Amino acid sequence: MSEIRRSEEPRAGRVVVTAVGDPVHGQLAESRFVDRPFLYGGEHNLYQIAFAAASLGYEVELRGWLHRPSFDQLSRATGVEPRAEMPARKPEPDDVVVVPEGWRNPLDYARLVLSPARLVMAILAAPGLFGWPFVADPWEPPDPLTVRPDRLARPEHFRGMDALGLTLVSSSPGLVAAAQAAGVECAFLGTGLPSWAPPPPVEKTVDVAALLDNRWAGLAEQVLSELDGLTVDRIETVSNEELVARLARARTLVWPSRIEGQARISWEARSVGTVPVALGSNPFAVGLDEAHGAVVVDDIEEIARAIRSLLADEPHRAELSRLGRETAPAEVSWEPYVERVAAFLAGLRGRGRDPSRAPLAGMGRALDAELAELAREHQRRLEELAAAGRDLTEATHNQERMTAESAHWRALFERASAETEELRMEVDSLRAENERLAAELRALLARRSVKAALRVADTVRRRDD
Repeated sequence: MSEIRRSEEPRAGRVVVTAVGDPVHGQLAESRFVDRPFLYGGEHNLYQIAFAAASLGYEVELRGWLHRPSFDQLSRATGVEPRAEMPARKPEPDDVVVVPEGWRNPLDYARLVLSPARLVMAILAAPGLFGWPFVADPWEPPDPLTVRPDRLARPEHFRGMDALGLTLVSSSPGLVAAAQAAGVECAFLGTGLPSWAPPPPVEKTVDVAALLDNRWAGLAEQVLSELDGLTVDRIETVSNEELVARLARARTLVWPSRIEGQARISWEARSVGTVPVALGSNPFAVGLDEAHGAVVVDDIEEIARAIRSLLADEPHRAELSRLGRETAPAEVSWEPYVERVAAFLAGLRGRGRDPSRAPLAGMGRALDAELAELAREHQRRLEELAAAGRDLTEATHNQERMTAESAHWRALFERASAETEELRMEVDSLRAENERLAAELRALLARRSVKAALRVADTVRRRDD
């Protein structure tokens, strides 16, 4: 790689590139490597901005959930690294924070707008397709399979971003043109891959390749159902390296993308001489025309016929394959890309500070203080509830103990009551027996013979006395 000339002029500030927002605390996301099978093309564009800025001598932080293989590959190729593996922190006045347009929660952006940092919006896809488009009306992510392209990347989307002080950049000339047509400045950065060279050609052994791990899988399967008799490679979840290797063996690529930004997949196919057969509904596509080695049709129903026609015309397919391999490298040339990034960052310095940043940052600090107080109050309430819970637990334990003791005394009382009842029954029985004996005695004494015997006995006793 040729040496990148570093400017000795004052820097625009610390460059922070992040793919993850924080609507709750308004912090710049932590930077952490996680286990991911591959890196999406839009995120790879963010990595490229970070490494380009680092190669220019800027202090750079790359934040979010990072993909180690992609990070290491760019590090080896550039010889520099943005800072990674950092905790979350608050934005600072010297930060230039680069964020993507694809965050769905408006508060992700609101918390950064209410910060002292300078904000850059990297428009990687048509606004409104994946992320909140900066409008007042309620918004839900549309279905990419059915959304009308004219509902996306509208003038009000770009104007909303600009009105909030975001500086716009994009990798797609079509998106740059759409912003400029809305009267909003948007810098074209494109893409760049350091030390990249097209892989050597390999034998084409498969007629058609199709990706099944993206949003267009259903449309791709619809096309494949009409390609019986052809050899097909259905590529599911694989690493970036395996994806490119399998694309290289295919003659054509089913690419039914209705609308998005600059698609890395179609570029990777062209770079290995595989001809994408794509829809022409995406005005923001890059390199999807015959001059760049692709075939474009109007409707999904035409893709299968176009593939069969192309495979039947080998000279034409070979010519498109050659054009793809020749034009793809220029789109990712690293030195021109770094020069565009350098010009953009230098331009930020020339603009000076937006006077709205100070009052917005003041609002953000006030909001942080209010949220912090609410959090403290919430914590106090939780502690009170926890204490009340402990008291309730203790009272419950006391009640349970008293209940157990009460049950014990109740059992004793019931046993004593039972014993008393038994004694009462015995007393009653004895009383009844006594009365019976008394009655028998009275009856006995009432007999004449007994009375006579008693008189005789009485006379004898008196005589003896």
